[in-house]
Amino acid sequence: MSTMPASRSSAARMTRHRERRRRGTRCVMLDVNQGELDALVEDERGGGAAIKKGIEAVLSDIELDLQSETAERSRARV
Repeated sequence: MSTMPASRSSAARMTRHRERRRRGTRCVMLDVNQGELDALVEDERGGGAAIKKGIEAVLSDIELDLQSETAERSRARV
């Protein structure tokens, strides 16, 4: 999986932002644990479709965690 070099320069960040805006894309950052990261790296060997599937799986897990937390908070209020 290719990554852009981390740059602390505000000019470099703005350049990347403008390029993404021209392409109609957005930058989304996710915190993933080592197991999820390993799965994404493994998926890279399977091509673009496998990477997409891996990212969708991570997002699905995050969504389920958020739904669970919301449900727990709702029960705690009752």
